[in-house]
Amino acid sequence: MTYVDTATAQWTEVEPGYRRRTLVNDRESGTRIVLLQYDAGYQLSHLDEHESDEYLYVLSGTFVDQNQASGPGTFIHNRPGSSHQPHSPDGCTFLAVVSRR
Repeated sequence: MTYVDTATAQWTEVEPGYRRRTLVNDRESGTRIVLLQYDAGYQLSHLDEHESDEYLYVLSGTFVDQNQASGPGTFIHNRPGSSHQPHSPDGCTFLAVVSRR
């Protein structure tokens, strides 16, 4: 078993305004689970294209893409072949689960 104290796990800056806390990075299964955080006004600098399923769960703030604005408690499933360029007007934190298989 693995336990991660998310209160003490380090944030890694992906780019200015965008941070990540890796909770699971299982190279064998291809599963990656991360907490992601956008500052208010942040927009992803590139089109995020999905080769595999990606599951998002919004914890706080507003996650916005070309489909809709999503607040806390919203679950999003990005299917393989889908793409988006998310942003957040007020900042947001969300959980992402990606499986590369």
